[in-house]
Amino acid sequence: MKFNSTESIMAKLPGVVCAGFVVAMALVAVTPASAGRQVHGGDVARILTGKAFAIQCVDGTIGRGQVTPQGVANVSYRRPSDPREESDHAVMRVKGVEICLAWKQFGGGGGGCYPVSEEGSGRFRLSTGPLWCDISPK
Repeated sequence: MKFNSTESIMAKLPGVVCAGFVVAMALVAVTPASAGRQVHGGDVARILTGKAFAIQCVDGTIGRGQVTPQGVANVSYRRPSDPREESDHAVMRVKGVEICLAWKQFGGGGGGCYPVSEEGSGRFRLSTGPLWCDISPK
């Protein structure tokens, strides 16, 4: 009887291993798909409004900011090549999956609309080409 029980377990083992592998592959497939998921600019604007957030950009610029209930983004930041802290502000507009901002000096100044993606839980990326900044609400 013990032999039959072991034989039964051994017969089921390949199916259990296969099922485990399928579950593991599904988890791996889901993880990268959730990073970089495009989100609607209006959803992110609602999340940011009235909250402080951290900024981290591809060029090494770091900082913090807050969006007022009136939709004005105020930021303080430090560029990697300059120890001084600078500040700027811009009115935030939403255009579909983009957030539009017109800075006086941040990011070189000027206006633009930036597609928004969710890079991780509570971390959003505003990007244009190879340039990007991650925004993480606190």
